[in-house]
Amino acid sequence: MGFFKVWSTDKVQNLANATQKVLQAASKGASLIILPECFNSPYSAAQFREHAEPLSASPDPAKYTLPKGELLAFHRKMHLFDIDVPGGMSFHESDTLSAGNKTTIVDLEGYGQIGLGVCYDMRFAELSTIAARQGAFALVYPSAFKTTTGPLHWELLGRARAVDNQVHHFVMVTDPMGQVVAGTNQSEDMAYALLDPETIKRSRMAIPITYQRRHDVYPDIGKLVQLDK
Repeated sequence: MGFFKVWSTDKVQNLANATQKVLQAASKGASLIILPECFNSPYSAAQFREHAEPLSASPDPAKYTLPKGELLAFHRKMHLFDIDVPGGMSFHESDTLSAGNKTTIVDLEGYGQIGLGVCYDMRFAELSTIAARQGAFALVYPSAFKTTTGPLHWELLGRARAVDNQVHHFVMVTDPMGQVVAGTNQSEDMAYALLDPETIKRSRMAIPITYQRRHDVYPDIGKLVQLDK
């Protein structure tokens, strides 16, 4: 798989870069390519309408299991970034955006399922736990963190969600044991990683938390599905 970071406020340039990077990743054999949150335009409420385009769903997304350019699913960010830091920043996404109200798990034919989230969703462990317990082998969370919290929490949260659920996690590439496999720096860049399904099996055999949960004490927030892939 491959994923990349963009660093431009020009939508046309960003779309051109994305096209070039996707083609580059595909030519190197990447089967899953991940673009950043708001990869096509600046993250600015004042510019959302200027850069927005209609979202046209496929007639029946369930029919399309091969990469034919059809839309399989879309995720609406469930947790909006509303914060007030004493003596620091104040930011309220809810002034501009409305939250989604469902989890999103996508079946990739021949590979398995992935759980989707966006940025601030990553701070809420329940969302990733539900996806993992419903069979997702990976969690994909495109993110655009603020520079105040990003340096402190970006890697920490990615590694935590991977270890919590013993799956791969992509805000950077983290394996089920919490090891960062690949990532990018602050510049516009691209990273590649090879995902080995055996790492999930090994981590769950070594530390079997999947089967050690105490649902006689606390509720199960997601039906467990055995990952055989």
